Amino acid sequence: LTLTKVCRPSFMGSTTSLVNDLVGVDVEVVVEGEDGIRLKNLCFNIPLGQVKSLDTKGLNNGERYRFFVAEKSKESKVRKEWEQAFTGTKKNSKLSLKISEVKQQTLTLILTGKVEGAKSEAKSSENTSLQRTVASPPSDRSDYATDSDINESVMEGGTTEASRLQIEDKYAPRPDIKKTDRKKHQQMKTRVNEDIKDIAAVIGNRLKKTELSKAQLKKQKKALERNMRREKKWIEMKRKIEKEGKWPKQFKERIRKGIPLSLRGYVWKKLMGVDKLMARKKGLYESLVKKSRPKGEVEPFRTIDRDVPRTFPQNKYLHGDDKKNPATERLREILYAYVHHDKKVEYCQGMNLVAAFLMLSSPFTNEEVFWMLERLCHHKDFYLQDLYGPELRLAFEFEFVLKKLMKSYLPKLYKAIKRADEHLGGLLPYGSINVFAPKWIISLWAFVPDSCAVRIWDIFFNEGHKILYRVALYVLKHLQKELIQKADVRCLDSGDYLVMLTSIKNAEYISKLGIWADEDAMIKGIFKFTSGLKNSSILHLKKKFWKQKQKDQLELEIQKNAAKTNRR
Repeated sequence: LTLTKVCRPSFMGSTTSLVNDLVGVDVEVVVEGEDGIRLKNLCFNIPLGQVKSLDTKGLNNGERYRFFVAEKSKESKVRKEWEQAFTGTKKNSKLSLKISEVKQQTLTLILTGKVEGAKSEAKSSENTSLQRTVASPPSDRSDYATDSDINESVMEGGTTEASRLQIEDKYAPRPDIKKTDRKKHQQMKTRVNEDIKDIAAVIGNRLKKTELSKAQLKKQKKALERNMRREKKWIEMKRKIEKEGKWPKQFKERIRKGIPLSLRGYVWKKLMGVDKLMARKKGLYESLVKKSRPKGEVEPFRTIDRDVPRTFPQNKYLHGDDKKNPATERLREILYAYVHHDKKVEYCQGMNLVAAFLMLSSPFTNEEVFWMLERLCHHKDFYLQDLYGPELRLAFEFEFVLKKLMKSYLPKLYKAIKRADEHLGGLLPYGSINVFAPKWIISLWAFVPDSCAVRIWDIFFNEGHKILYRVALYVLKHLQKELIQKADVRCLDSGDYLVMLTSIKNAEYISKLGIWADEDAMIKGIFKFTSGLKNSSILHLKKKFWKQKQKDQLELEIQKNAAKTNRR
């Protein structure tokens, strides 16, 4: 059992002990927080019948923790492992926890005194609820897993829909961007259409067949051999998943090393819970497909008809000679069905790229692509309706968070860009980062070479938005030397800096950077450079952004009310 960080409930001034009352086994305990870092004071062994006093210093009330236990039998030498997730709870009383009770009952409810079995001398001063999750298992320390963050799982069977924290609650408050940033919103909205065209063209051109050199063929052969080895491990792991119904502890690391092509579709569907969703809503997709398209130039059907033909125009698969069922018609069917299904989102520019990329990445059926698109739009770990919706909320959020992360990870580049923005003033009214960041997030990095794009999406499906920030920081790291040089006063005055920003905005320019030459080296480099990046840090910055927007909206309302009063 790889034990990382010990779960610690916040006991304020209390004496807490853990009793090993199991029969014939010694116990190894580890507690970890949501960030996955080991709490050394809560990692220990408890021999049979022994009691261990817990040092709960540093535990925080209301925070989420995970409790790992490995049972080691003295006779058979069999090792059993299990875990629980729980929330830190304030208690001012003495508490004695038995391993058998913790194993059978919900730990948070024991701590709050709601379940019999915890010997508490006083009632809990604050009750907290436990959202039981199956998080991505702690992975061995490797080049692919240098960060120890364990985020809430996106995996099928991990959490029920009712227990998932909704996006509105997680990022609240969420004011109207169109009001708080009216001019910037209009500028970004007019750019989205051109950005999507550029991204689609780059992906389409990349999909053309090209002659490979001898060195490239040799490299391709080695990669094929490596992938065959990985595929054997994945097939064995798949059998284990289907037999035991849970994900093995090395799953997260294997995802980062890459899912074999033959199993990518299977894993993506499992991660998104598509099979269960299709079984629960059987027949819904067929009924949506049967609905007719309204006559005339009706939105958003008119936009779909315009976008589908220009989705990867050079790709033979999407625009081939199969007149009976061309892939463009498949794409149109999926997007039409989604409009009928989701009246809140309907269709936003960019969804055609996501659906087409799914079709190209694995041999999904139309219904599978449809439900994956639905999960991407509504699952809290993706919530792409905020990315492609009319307010472009996620694009604004991404730009703000990326800028703050640059301050920590690329301080020299951050200072250079800040000086350039101050010098250029009106030429860059929304700053340098606004030139390229929205386009990067809109694309979800689908425009980079396909061998790298699918690897990024492998991780995206398992870990959520964080990989998008990791990739952005890694790209900027390799551009920072040139950007800092161009941020010199002479280059600013001559226009070289603006030319450089325009290049970075160009999807073709980014897709040809040397960092994409080897997908394994690329993934290793990303996680090595961003090893300290935590979900909690990103969430803190997101909340900070929306609080600022709420403040801006309040100020606007005050100004409007003052103007009305003056007119009277």
